[in-house]
Amino acid sequence: MKTIFNILKKIINVLPYFFFAMALILIIQIVISLRNDRTPAVFGYSIFSVETPSMEPELMTGDLVFVKLVDPHSLEVDDIITFRRPDKPEIIITHRIVSIDTSTDVWKFTTLGDNNHGLINDWEINFSQTFVIGEVTGKSAWLGQAYSGIISGGINIIYGVAIGIFILIGIAEVINIVKEIKLSRNKELIEAKAKLVEAELAKLRELETKPNDENHQ
Repeated sequence: MKTIFNILKKIINVLPYFFFAMALILIIQIVISLRNDRTPAVFGYSIFSVETPSMEPELMTGDLVFVKLVDPHSLEVDDIITFRRPDKPEIIITHRIVSIDTSTDVWKFTTLGDNNHGLINDWEINFSQTFVIGEVTGKSAWLGQAYSGIISGGINIIYGVAIGIFILIGIAEVINIVKEIKLSRNKELIEAKAKLVEAELAKLRELETKPNDENHQ
């Protein structure tokens, strides 16, 4: 039982360092992604808010969709994907794949919104796989409401929240480390003083014993 407790204690002690390291990794990953005009992601996933009714009733306006970054060559017809609009890459679209041109190494996709009544936009016909961000793997209406209440300017919440949590944990651990260092230094000072006192006492004992030795002679 004591062994299990010690193992758990060691794991708990290591966790803050793990979270702090993860925060640093996420920050570096996001900076690199933004500098290279890529979509930032956490553990291979990004989150986006549905802004239009083009995919209703499958995806309702305001829903939060979870997008997994995948190899475009793994996608199939009928998959729902999130991609950058080819003519305006700053705009992000989530539609269903209706056809894939696989005649070359660079696949071309054609998509359609479920609620667009069969009307395909010119910009979503045979666009390159390079515009694909990933495949939609889940959604949440409740989180979508929270997302819309917190986020503005198209900032992605998933990495912001994750980094915030990890940094707070890291800061708390740094504070604990500083406290431990101070305690350790205080302990060292107390031990050093104790050694000095002991050395002085030893000298006094020697001085006390010398006159006795001389008298005895």
